[in-house]
Amino acid sequence: DEDEGEPRSAISVPLLARERVVGVLTLVRRQEAQFNQDDLALATAIADQAGVAVSNAHLFRSEQERRRFAATLQEITRTINQTLEPKQVFVQILEQLKRIVDFDCASIFLLEDNHFRPMAAIGFKDPVRALGFTLSVEHDVLSKKIFESRKPLVIQDVQELETWMRIEGLPEADKIRGWIGAPLIVRDRVVGMLNVDSYKVAAYGSDELEVIGAFADQASTAVANALLFDESQRRIASMAALTETARVVTASLDLNEVLQRITDRTQESMEVEAASLALADKDDGGLVFRVASGFGADQVVGMRLVPGQGIAGWVLQNDEAVFASDVQSDPRFFSDVDQRLGFESREIACVPIRVQDHTIGILQAINPKRGSLTQEQIDLLRGIAGMAGTAIMHAQLFEETQSARQRYASLFEDSIDSILITDMQGQVTDANKRAEAFLGYSAGQIGKLTVFDLHDVDSELTPNDLCELDPKQTISYDSCVRHSGGRVLPVEVHVKRMDLGPGSFVQWIMRDISERLELAELRTDLTSMIFHDLRSPLGNIISSLEVLQTSFEDDDETIQSVLSIASRSSRRASRLVESLLDLDRLEADKAVLDKTEASIGALIAEAVEEIHPTAEARGQFLRIHLAPRLPGVLMDVDMIRRVLINLLENAVKYTRSGDHITISAQVGDHQLTVSVRDSGPGISPKDRDRIFDKFFRLSGEARPKGLGLGLAFCRLAVEAHGGRIWVDSEEGKGSTFCFTLPV
Repeated sequence: DEDEGEPRSAISVPLLARERVVGVLTLVRRQEAQFNQDDLALATAIADQAGVAVSNAHLFRSEQERRRFAATLQEITRTINQTLEPKQVFVQILEQLKRIVDFDCASIFLLEDNHFRPMAAIGFKDPVRALGFTLSVEHDVLSKKIFESRKPLVIQDVQELETWMRIEGLPEADKIRGWIGAPLIVRDRVVGMLNVDSYKVAAYGSDELEVIGAFADQASTAVANALLFDESQRRIASMAALTETARVVTASLDLNEVLQRITDRTQESMEVEAASLALADKDDGGLVFRVASGFGADQVVGMRLVPGQGIAGWVLQNDEAVFASDVQSDPRFFSDVDQRLGFESREIACVPIRVQDHTIGILQAINPKRGSLTQEQIDLLRGIAGMAGTAIMHAQLFEETQSARQRYASLFEDSIDSILITDMQGQVTDANKRAEAFLGYSAGQIGKLTVFDLHDVDSELTPNDLCELDPKQTISYDSCVRHSGGRVLPVEVHVKRMDLGPGSFVQWIMRDISERLELAELRTDLTSMIFHDLRSPLGNIISSLEVLQTSFEDDDETIQSVLSIASRSSRRASRLVESLLDLDRLEADKAVLDKTEASIGALIAEAVEEIHPTAEARGQFLRIHLAPRLPGVLMDVDMIRRVLINLLENAVKYTRSGDHITISAQVGDHQLTVSVRDSGPGISPKDRDRIFDKFFRLSGEARPKGLGLGLAFCRLAVEAHGGRIWVDSEEGKGSTFCFTLPV
């Protein structure tokens, strides 16, 4: 009260609690000298008690505030954790932040590729712009401090910082003064950042910093859960996409349809503007775009890239996936395709398509419709490419199988031979038209028969149980089929087992050999008749020529020369007749060999003497190389002489004028080997085994003509002596005919 005057006396005592001043106790009086030492002591005692009481009250109030804050945080945590959808979680974090601190705007960021990318923001007029920028950990000072220190940071006035961000189209950045940034830490790793902004200078202090730090810890857990949920959802979506892709792709075996479904699923599941698939060209190693989906698909199909051209060509050559986030700056990028389509490629993910460790093509996805391609999308593309490889292989195999089936069906129906298909019990399941006509049965009738009903199976070559047939082996034999009219027709049968898929079948090819047998019989009869009718006249001619040669004077060279030519020709014709008769006997195993021990050297000399005039007339040279001390050989002298003369006559036919013909003999391994070498055109590998067959003749306009009987006789004659005969030859470098005789 002012009427009572100013205070004159006062006592002030500090309120102490745990050696810290928590307040002051002051007593005043209007009169002077109203307090003494006793009053001071009493006031001090009261102040000591009051200090403890005040301290306890402060502690109680702080505890109450902490409990209220903890309860608020728990409630905020429950609210935030009510959803696991990342976008909703981020918004909830900022909404709940209002309950514990005042701010004008706030943002939450996630760390991606060393950049803080905003995921949610409130308090901004343009939310889209507020989410359309990133903060580099390397270049933004505040972000770098928070990332490296892993602690909350408070700034009293960010406008005083030279490094404060200025973002065009975001006017709020120029108004912000007070600022707090807190790291979001999950499993000891910074995954994001929480920003709280105020337009007031020094709006935040240590208390707010502590509150924001605690809130950020709780928000980190929610963010971690949301990220885990988002990752699991992406994985589930990827698995679902792969499963759906597998279902769609494997629903067809048509190659073109399979390829189209692959790119369609790629574009749809990866949410990109375009997708394309190219396969390697087996001829030049380049790429051919077979299918495409999305922008410019029709124009892309059929485009070709030379080996190594563009990102796609690089992927094929190096068998490595490529993810280009900025293709325009990638040196591998081939821009001609974009120019041709009027398209701009921004991001490309391109992966190889493999089949059994071979890269057969590429699959690429271009330009995500939202944001950038994620690792999950790239992994999804790899998964689709893996399925694509398997699906393409299956479709190609199916296409090849169908083509083979069509070719076989065409060959089956158009074959001039009768073909029967039976099961492993011999029941006829199919027959071509030729078989029906040849056997005289309709399709319905022949299907009720077994192959055993139709012909006599060679039991020595064909097992009783057809399941024992070797799929790699073809059995051939001659038999007779029974016509529906009762006739018996000779056939050559070829039997082969075929394993097609889960089932096995037997193919029976029955070739009508009636004409062949008739022709062979006619040829045999004609040959036999000619040779028997020629043998006696030839003998008379040879005898007459010998008489004439002894009757004329030796000094009459002209007559002697003519008689020598006639004698050689008649002896040659006689040898041919004898060889043909022996050929028939040897084939029938009826030949009787008149074996005597003789010198092979002497026989070679006789054969060379017989051939020498003909070789000399052709300008050819005969050489004889005989090993020393050749043993005598037990043989039919006349037959082996004819073998030697036949081989030398063949050599004379094919050797060029001026070249040499060499006949040699040597001993080794209890056998005598005789060889005749010429410098003729040689014999192809496919003809070397057949050249000793009866009536076989080498083709070619420049080759001498013959009956194809001489070498057949040589083979049978040598084999009758227990030897063997063969030819070594190289086309263009001559031939060497060799035979052996046991010694």
